[in-house]
Amino acid sequence: MKKKLKEISRNKFLRNVSTLAFGTILSQGIVVISSPFLSRLFSVEDFGVLSVFTSFSIFFAVLSTGRYELAVGLPSSNSRALKIIKLIICIGAFVSIVYLILIFLLKSVFHVYDKTGFLVHREAYLAPIYIFFIAVYSALGYWCQRKKNYKKITIANAVQVILTTICSIFFGVIHLESGMIWALIIGVIISSFYLLVSEKDLLKDIIKQRNIKIVAKKYYSFPRYMIFSDLSLTASQQFIPILFSVLYSTTVVGFFSMANRMLRLPNIVITSSIANVFRNDAIDEIREKGNCEELYKSTFKKLLFMSLPCYLALFIISPYLFEIIFGEKWHDAGIFARIISIFLLVEFIATPLNTIFYIREKQKLLMRLQFLNALFGGVMIYLGFHFFSSPAVSLILFSLNSLIFNILFLFLSFKISKHV
Repeated sequence: MKKKLKEISRNKFLRNVSTLAFGTILSQGIVVISSPFLSRLFSVEDFGVLSVFTSFSIFFAVLSTGRYELAVGLPSSNSRALKIIKLIICIGAFVSIVYLILIFLLKSVFHVYDKTGFLVHREAYLAPIYIFFIAVYSALGYWCQRKKNYKKITIANAVQVILTTICSIFFGVIHLESGMIWALIIGVIISSFYLLVSEKDLLKDIIKQRNIKIVAKKYYSFPRYMIFSDLSLTASQQFIPILFSVLYSTTVVGFFSMANRMLRLPNIVITSSIANVFRNDAIDEIREKGNCEELYKSTFKKLLFMSLPCYLALFIISPYLFEIIFGEKWHDAGIFARIISIFLLVEFIATPLNTIFYIREKQKLLMRLQFLNALFGGVMIYLGFHFFSSPAVSLILFSLNSLIFNILFLFLSFKISKHV
C-alpha cells in the first residue's frame, strides 16, 4: 500500500489533478452541507428563478469571451498570451454593455412579455455584470493553467463557492428572495479580483499590451467555430430550465435545478480538474510524439473507474436521499436526479476528453455535433410535453439523446487522439 501511494504521489498527472480537485471538493462539500439550509430558507420557485437567471447568463456569457480563452495556452510567449487576455476583457466589456442596453429596451421600453420570468425581475439588470466577470474569471483561470499554477485555481474556485454560499445563507436569513442571485455575483467578482491581484504586476502587464488585433486574427478560428459550437453545448445544458419554465412552471424548474445542482457535483469536483490537466499534458505529448493515444486511454480508464460506482449509487438512492436531506417537498427533485444520473455517467467521462477537439483544432466538427445535440435535446423535451404533458418524460427523452451524443463524442475524440 505504501509503495502504491508513493507511486501515485510521484505521478505528475494525478498530483496536478489532486491539487485542482482538493479545493473543489472542499468548496462543493460546503455546497452540499449548506443545501439543506438553503432548501428551507428559499422556496422551490426561488431556486427556479435562480436557475433561469444563470441559464440565460451562462448562455450569453459564451459570446463575452469570443472563446479566445481556449487559445491562452497555445502561444509560445507569455506576452502574446497576455494580449489574448486583454482581448477577452475588452470583448467582455463591450458585450456586457450591449446586453445591458438590450435588457433595458426589452424590459423597460418595449415591456416584452417574457414567459420564462427572466425579464420580470429587476435582477435581470445584474446579468451583464455577472457575464462580464465570468469573462474575466475565465481568462485569468486559463492564464493560471498556462502557468500550471493549479494551486491558485483551486483557491479561486474555493473562494467563489464559499463566498456564494455564505452570502446565500445570509440573504436567506434576512428573507431576500433574490438573495442567491446577489450571492452568485458577489462570489464571481471577489474570486476574479483574487486571481488578478495574486500575481504581482499581472494587471499592469495586461494593460500595457498593444496590438491585440494580431492575436484576434491569429486565433480567429476559435470565435469562428467555437462560439457557435459552445453556444450549442451551453444550450443543451442551460436551456433545460428555460424550456421547462416555458412549457411547465417555475416549480418544475426548481425541482430540476436542485437535482442538477446535486447530481453534477462529481462532474464539477473531478472532471474540470482532469480536463485542465489533460489539456496541458495532451499538448505536451502531441508536441513530442504527434499523438496522445496512451494518455487518452489512461485518462478514460480513470474516469470510468470513478464514475461508475458514483452514479450507480446515485441512481438507486436519489429519491430517498433528497426527501431525507431537503424535506418532503423535494421528493420530485430526487426522481429527476435518478433520471439525469443515466447520461451524467457518460458525460462525466466524455467532457474532459472532449478537450482533444480544441487541441487538434477540430472545432468545426465539434460545433456541428454540439448543435445537433442541442437541437435534438430541445425537440425531445418538447415531445415529452406535447405527447405526455410530463416533465419526467421530457427529461427521460432528453437524457436518452444526451447519452447517445456523449457516446459519439467519446468515439470521435479517441480517433482524433491517435491522429489529426
